[in-house]
Amino acid sequence: MDPGQPSFRLIRTNKGGEKMLEGGYVYLMHRRVGEMTHWQCEQRGECKARVHTKGMEIVKRTNEHLHAPDVQATACCEIKAGIKREARDTQDSSHQIIGEGMLTASEGTAAKLPKLDSLKRTIQRQRASVLSAPVQPTALAELVLPAEYQRTAKGEQFLLYDPGEDDAHRFLIFGTQRNLGMLQQSKIWLADGTFKTAPPLFAQVYVVHGLRGGDDPMKTGHLLPSLFVLLPNKTEDTYRRMWEQIRILCPLAQPEQMLLDFEKGAINSFEHVWPNTVVKCCFFHFTQNIWRHVQSDYTHDEELAMRIRKIPALAFARPADVPDLFEQVSMDLPLTSEIGELVDYFERTYIGRTLATGHHVAATFPIGLWNYHFSTPFGLPRTTNAVEAWHRSFNATVGCHHPTIWKFLLALKREQGLVEVRQTNYLAGKSPTKWRWSQQSEQALRTLVGEYYSPNRTKMEFLQGVAHHFGLGAD
Repeated sequence: MDPGQPSFRLIRTNKGGEKMLEGGYVYLMHRRVGEMTHWQCEQRGECKARVHTKGMEIVKRTNEHLHAPDVQATACCEIKAGIKREARDTQDSSHQIIGEGMLTASEGTAAKLPKLDSLKRTIQRQRASVLSAPVQPTALAELVLPAEYQRTAKGEQFLLYDPGEDDAHRFLIFGTQRNLGMLQQSKIWLADGTFKTAPPLFAQVYVVHGLRGGDDPMKTGHLLPSLFVLLPNKTEDTYRRMWEQIRILCPLAQPEQMLLDFEKGAINSFEHVWPNTVVKCCFFHFTQNIWRHVQSDYTHDEELAMRIRKIPALAFARPADVPDLFEQVSMDLPLTSEIGELVDYFERTYIGRTLATGHHVAATFPIGLWNYHFSTPFGLPRTTNAVEAWHRSFNATVGCHHPTIWKFLLALKREQGLVEVRQTNYLAGKSPTKWRWSQQSEQALRTLVGEYYSPNRTKMEFLQGVAHHFGLGAD
């Protein structure tokens, strides 16, 4: 058994409670005392065996069972729980659900299961219960999450943080203890948000990913979604509260690099909470921002397009050289109104400028946030494209924009199941899915940066060489 997995399973009862399956025995919940849950043998009239759990760990046992374990009975419980779960979470036919549930059933287990018609009625009842999900709240203070929405499909605690209904800027953090452990061990984090799947009352779904096993620059690492946050707004204060709570949840985390989008609130708040972490912004969005200012000139003149691409190529020059090189690149561009607006935008946003009065105005996003000169030789990620790909996949899972909170959480629980597959693949040493970047271009960029100080290539030639390996608005 994976050492990070619990030795028992939790399943839902017909009345919305929980059962625990462990070692061929079935336990019913007796009571909760603080963080402890007390369980009693299902045959409580005859058997006095008791188990105490804390989280997903057994911490105490009292009394021996007076009967032998029944592995087939517990297997039946798991199969029926799986059938109910699939009925609630998928649109598969009854035959499909029952057939898949029976795939691993032994002959003895199958004999103990209810008849086919009974299982079909169970599926119908489960789907009827989904249709009668709680009413969508109209205010954050009205949101009360039933227990089934606070746990994963395996019964693990999924809701990690909720400040409560009295918090005017309430936000929710979802994940598991294993997710937290994986994130704490990740040296590279990536984070991004989306508004499409955010339920009403929330402004965005913000997801924090950890990159594992990406130390070899010629290979890609396993990108593991770890924390899912429902945020009510995008203010810097809310971001700061979120990062502070994540730091509490991950007290041992020491990320070396965080990759974010160009969003001041998220950047400033993260740097406040993790001041020793290097923060970088997405290179793809960097090129997109430039593309938005030059589309007409860029698409009709190939030579001009190459000269314009020298601007984002500054991301690979030595940071101290960037202001002077930007001036040289600017002087090589034609004086059209569109190009003039681009140069002014780039200087104001990414370089900073000195006014006629001598006063220096800092850039909105200083050079250190978007420059990859020192990290390129190590093959570190430069874009959040893989994160955005996850969002697109999750959008498809949800199936609509701005679902109810209940539909969203059911989809998120299904997604957590896929996260656990990714985690297992990483732990098993399986090769990760390749990210969409060219290995040849990646190697060429590392070679160019490695030869940056060579006297055989001018700095403008360096920028032109780099510009061959990407387009605007493309990674």
